[in-house]
This record gives sequence, C-alpha cells and structure tokens, in this order.
Amino acid sequence: MSLTEKQIKYGFNYYFAEEANRVKSVVELNEFNGERKLSVNCTQLDYWIQKNGKKDKDKKRILLEWCNFLKENPNAFDELYFGARMPKELFEAVCHQKQLKRLEIKWGVYDDLESIAKLTEMEFLHIGSGSAVQSIEPLTQLKNLKGLQVENFQKISNYESFSKLKSLESLFIDGDRTSPKNIRIESIDFLRKIPQLKCYRMLATILVNKDYSPILELNNLEYLAIRGRREVKKMYEDFAKLPKLKWGWGWREKEINLKS
Repeated sequence: MSLTEKQIKYGFNYYFAEEANRVKSVVELNEFNGERKLSVNCTQLDYWIQKNGKKDKDKKRILLEWCNFLKENPNAFDELYFGARMPKELFEAVCHQKQLKRLEIKWGVYDDLESIAKLTEMEFLHIGSGSAVQSIEPLTQLKNLKGLQVENFQKISNYESFSKLKSLESLFIDGDRTSPKNIRIESIDFLRKIPQLKCYRMLATILVNKDYSPILELNNLEYLAIRGRREVKKMYEDFAKLPKLKWGWGWREKEINLKS
C-alpha cells in the first residue's frame, strides 16, 4: 500500500491532535493489555517517580521488565513509539519484535544499528537524534520500508546506501532542527537511483558539493522541503516544474503550495 495523501503532505509521522488517543501511552509493563500498537515511555522517569510515590530503584526495574518482555515475546507488536530517551539495551530488545511494521524513536544513545536489520516487516521507521550512529548500512536491509526519517546522524555524511531501498516513498534526512545543529551530506546523487520517491526533506543540513540537481530527476515527487540556501533559490523555478510536486517548505520556512 502506498502513502496516503495526508502522509505525503504532512509526513508519515506527523502528529495530529485529533489522533492523540490513537495509540495508548504507558510507563510500566503492567499497564499493557495486549495492544498491538503502543507508546512506551519507560525512561527519564524522575517526574513520574515523584508524582506516583515510587522509588528511584523502580526506574531500573521498569526498564528491565520491558526489555525482558520485548525479547521473550517477539510477536507482540505491530507498532511501537518511544517518546523518551532510548538506551542501548532497550533498542536491542525492540529489535526482537518480528512483526513490527512501524517504529518511532524520539532520541537515543544507540551507536550500532546492526540489530535493526532483523525487523524485516518494517514499513515506517523514525530514528531520532542518532548522533552516535556509526553506519546506516543495516537500514538498507529493510526492504519493505516505505517511510524513513533519520535525524542528527553527525557521524554519517554518505547516504548512497539508501539507494538500495526500492520500496521507499518518503525520505527525511535532518540534522537537529531544535538546537539547531546541522549535519553534513557529501552528495545527494543517490536520489537518482530512487525515482519512486514521493517525499523528500533535508533540513538543518549542509550539502557539501552544493549540487541539488538530482532532485530534478524525481518525477514522482509530491513534497519537497529543503533549506533555502543560495543554490536552492536559484533552482526554485526548476523545482516547481516537477510534474507532481504539490507541497513544500520554502526558504522562509513557511509552508507553501508550489502550484499556487
């Protein structure tokens, strides 16, 4: 199944207030009642500990219970969302979930993504703030990926491997947009090898070779968001001529309809 128009226009992981209750949010494992989709927030619990009269030692217990459950029940979930810091042991545990089709991680301390290659059913993946990530090669094993967002991969400058993802329709490569802190990308020539892309975004980034022309070969592109640098502004009219392009973000960081 392809991306919906809503996913194309706003991003596959855009937060809509009216959908806030779509996924149950929990802290402890005993709050889980067999849901196939779940938001798990089992770290950064100082406020929760104080509010609920728990003890500091409960932090370790809660994390350990989730790690053990995820490893021992590999068919438990279709979708998982993590809105707090993800330590390495939790990341490794999540990668035991064989049926997982969607995984969203706000941020974590993972440096090695090798285990994620086991999630062969994955369709939508968001890896937030991975400043320690050493290699993106494991991601290329996820042949069913339709949507991929990676953020703040400070140690990665070559994204050529992403050209292996032949089912990919949405690709976001961002730095840390909140700091802001840029990442450096050597080239986007790899885009020529994934012409099926419908969405492409690269914000808080520095394109080293300053060549944005590969975007002009994305004839299926409907959404484009790139920082309005000098080279981009010179090509704006060319981007607007892409046959299917409908939405994007201009250099004033304000959503614009490219066909208006």
